[in-house]
Amino acid sequence: MIRQVLNVNNKWKVVIYYNVDYNLFRIIETELYVEGVKRKTIKRIYDIMSKEKAKAVTISNNRTSIVLFNKHKTKYDYINSIAHEAEHIKQAMLYYYNVKDLGEPPAYTIGYLVSEMIKVLNKYNNEINI
Repeated sequence: MIRQVLNVNNKWKVVIYYNVDYNLFRIIETELYVEGVKRKTIKRIYDIMSKEKAKAVTISNNRTSIVLFNKHKTKYDYINSIAHEAEHIKQAMLYYYNVKDLGEPPAYTIGYLVSEMIKVLNKYNNEINI
């Protein structure tokens, strides 16, 4: 399991877990709880990811987004999930700051998020097993 932390302009924290290891889920559970996510929601996230095998999930709260990625079959499948989850992060940020999803700033935000996640994907290619 690989953990990445991004700080978007000192306004939003993004914590990303790649290839979630369910033997270590307590670490993620604690981080979610500290961010104000209710235990019932954490259990549902665990079930969705471990039993229902969702590819990924994003939880946003208190100027923080936490993203969990399960293992993916191909790099391109991972990139698809990265773009999808980056959109959820961007939406949460814009909603929190009451900003319309128009123009350059939202486009640059999603570009930044996707590029930073793909850097990790490329750096840890062997560990992520794609």
